Amino acid sequence: MPLRPSAIKIHPDLEPVYTALEKSAKEGRQPASAVWKSLQTCLIRIRTDGQWGEVIPPDRIPVYFKEHYDVTNLYCVDLAHFYRGFYTLYYRDVILLDILDHPTYDKWFPGRRKR
Repeated sequence: MPLRPSAIKIHPDLEPVYTALEKSAKEGRQPASAVWKSLQTCLIRIRTDGQWGEVIPPDRIPVYFKEHYDVTNLYCVDLAHFYRGFYTLYYRDVILLDILDHPTYDKWFPGRRKR
């Protein structure tokens, strides 16, 4: 049975990025518009199943997420233009932590390739 989250929250550290992405998308700028649309689609899916994203194994969670957010679980969703969204589950809440471009993702997950 899927885990239905109580809420989906944007971490305060991500709020400026999230707001800027939304603003750029509303202005029709690319790639922001495509990334925003794909993020909204992912959030709809996450609302019905909080564990919908790809699970990052605990030993593969980047130090950044462990030190900055003190996470013990991390999920990744693919967004448009090779961006990635990361979130964690905290009790029954989904907390959106970061949206990364592909070069940053490759740096934090070296050698990681989709199959």
